[in-house]
Amino acid sequence: MTTSASMQIDTLYLEKGARDYAAAARIVEKLNPQKIEEIEDYQTIFSKRRTPYLSKRDTRNVFVAVKRGALVKEAPAAYGYGSDDLHYYYIHAYNCVYECEYCYLQGYFSSPDLVLFVNHDEIIRDMRAIAAASAAQRVWFHAGEFSDSLALSHITAELADYWQFFSETPNAYLELRTKSINLTAMRQLKPINNAVVSFSLSTHTQAARHDRDAPTASQRLAAMQRLKELGFRLGVHFDPLIYAPDFGSNFEAIVCDLSERVGFAGIDYISLGVVRFAKDVYREAKENYPASDIFARNFIQGTDHKMRYVRPLRLQMLELGREILKKHGCPEDKIYFCME
Repeated sequence: MTTSASMQIDTLYLEKGARDYAAAARIVEKLNPQKIEEIEDYQTIFSKRRTPYLSKRDTRNVFVAVKRGALVKEAPAAYGYGSDDLHYYYIHAYNCVYECEYCYLQGYFSSPDLVLFVNHDEIIRDMRAIAAASAAQRVWFHAGEFSDSLALSHITAELADYWQFFSETPNAYLELRTKSINLTAMRQLKPINNAVVSFSLSTHTQAARHDRDAPTASQRLAAMQRLKELGFRLGVHFDPLIYAPDFGSNFEAIVCDLSERVGFAGIDYISLGVVRFAKDVYREAKENYPASDIFARNFIQGTDHKMRYVRPLRLQMLELGREILKKHGCPEDKIYFCME
């Protein structure tokens, strides 16, 4: 399968506390690793051993673990669609099978190894409590903050459990953020009104240059077409937007394709966000990809301590993106600026 066929697993580390979870047994069976090592706490290895980010190109370890601490966290301002709604993200995994040059996971963790959490019942328990405490409001729960939400879903097989919760909780809304074309798990589900699959899209040129090992923009559009045919709700994140002299024409080309192949009537919302980095991630990304044209423009540290383009350039790109979307038929009320 395109999502993980090239991923070479060195060791699967299984937390002893995770053994009794059904999800752990499923993961071990489907990955069928040559080497399994039982451990007490995944963080004694994952967080303590400094492993170069680009080592993921050759081989990596997988940790099957129980998520401790906060399972569901409040999202930052301007994170999701709907300014009057409440927004949270939940943590189902750490790290990603793809290698995007702008990825904020480089430098965020000390290792590119995958961590797959198995205590989904406890995550859903916390979601239920949050939704019940705000029963009069729409409460969004976003997946994909630290790992693609669909890329390994055929292995982790937890989506049915979340689907059950959201089908029973009308004020709770699910967003699955993804670049993946792996629809195996989605085909086993029935569409519900309060679940959206949102695709991170790049211009064709940007995806070819910077989204290493990820599906092409055209492949993502094809996956969106298929999900639309199956009746699922869709969202789009044009994030990050990366400056280039021909940014406008490149962005118009992908918007044209999106309009023709999916259509804006089948899309609930579209976000626009300009490339940004935490300071440590910025330093790591420049070391990993010194020749990348991502860094052709100067970055400055903003008031939020993130490294960004200067504000006039960011606003110019965002406004141009919005005007191009509107030109091709996207209603303005479906567009929002992310993290700006």
